Amino acid sequence: PESGRGGGGFIPALRQVSNVAALPGIVKASLAMPDVHSGYGFCIGNVAAFDMDDPEAVISPGGVGFDINCGVRLIRTNLMETDLEGDVRERLAQSLFDHIPVGVGTKGVIPANAKDLDEVLLSGIDWALKQGYAWPEDKEHCEENGRMMTADPTKVSKRAKKRGLTQLGTLGAGNHYAEVQVVEEVYDEAAAARMGIGKVGQVCLMIHLGSRGLGHQVTTDALVSMEEAMARDGIVLNNRQLS
Repeated sequence: PESGRGGGGFIPALRQVSNVAALPGIVKASLAMPDVHSGYGFCIGNVAAFDMDDPEAVISPGGVGFDINCGVRLIRTNLMETDLEGDVRERLAQSLFDHIPVGVGTKGVIPANAKDLDEVLLSGIDWALKQGYAWPEDKEHCEENGRMMTADPTKVSKRAKKRGLTQLGTLGAGNHYAEVQVVEEVYDEAAAARMGIGKVGQVCLMIHLGSRGLGHQVTTDALVSMEEAMARDGIVLNNRQLS
């Protein structure tokens, strides 16, 4: 059945988890994380693996999602909560609002042209390092060391690049955020020490964002291609959003 068009919800999410479980080549099970709510094709919080040695296995753009590269980063600081007493907290919050472009349609403040965007897509964090937006040690804390070696910007459509060009350095809207947080309790001392956040009262910054219009268009382009292929080959799914 079709689902996921009417917004969030637990029951629609369960239907989507079930639909994913019926996809060819799935490994063992379709898993639902505690935060599940309905999305497009896969529900938000739905995890599944597919055996690429199985000739019947699939790659679903609806599973990859419109939130390509969307994720959360925790940035530790050397500050303690006591360092943010008085009017410091209010001034810090105002400074974040002043310097981080946020909201639908917001344009970034990072000067970039089409060539720069291709370099971002190709080099990932190495571009950020070159421009002074990252530290070398940041690579150690990113998947694939911050760069996919198989990246090919020529596979990204002109429309996707156009949508993303003005959005470098923006936070976006919806459930994206930049939040100042404080360590209140340490549950796993070894893990906390490994991440450098083992002190109660330590100040951290948590950021949730993604690839904005560029990533959304990449998925849209892929879905169009997949739907054309399904029509050509007579493939029928229990939910066309899983094309």
